Amino acid sequence: MTQDLDDLRSHLRRLRRNLPPERQSSAAAGLLARIRDRDFFRAGRRVAFYVAVAGEISPAPLLRQALDEKKSCFLPVVAGEHELDFVSCGAASSLVENRWGIPEPEEGTHIEPRSLDLVFVPLVGFTRDCARLGNGKAYYDRAFAFRLTSPGPRPLLVGLAHECQLLESLPVREWDVPLDAVATPERIFYRAESD
Repeated sequence: MTQDLDDLRSHLRRLRRNLPPERQSSAAAGLLARIRDRDFFRAGRRVAFYVAVAGEISPAPLLRQALDEKKSCFLPVVAGEHELDFVSCGAASSLVENRWGIPEPEEGTHIEPRSLDLVFVPLVGFTRDCARLGNGKAYYDRAFAFRLTSPGPRPLLVGLAHECQLLESLPVREWDVPLDAVATPERIFYRAESD
């Protein structure tokens, strides 16, 4: 099964990397239009984003919107061997690449994952019922593992993706933390339904 998932990841990464720059740009704008007026975005005061790499759909327009609305914004930072921290960021934050080539804030205030209201999660693939195929390192699953034993309204975990990343099914392992929703430029899938 591991080899099958690795092959699937490679295929999906290739699909999103092959999207032309103008399509990537319009997808990011479409994502902003799809999300900015949603209750979950408007209500979130402490919101985590990510910096898009390797063809991931970019939440940069959403981040700018959140900063304009004076929300407290955070980016993930790889800490230690297998941990993910969230560090404050602003329009002028200095970013440096981590060992995976992903830009992270050089400095800022750390926040506990439990204290976030909303987390936009990168993904490689997803299903209609919001199962997530990540990059295979389980950073997000470890950071939000508490949601498996004490589910609650916070933080809301929303995956961001291109439609080409939608899958019919995915194997779900006991450590996989489900997303509450997945947003594409075209629609939002919720764990129980889609709109």
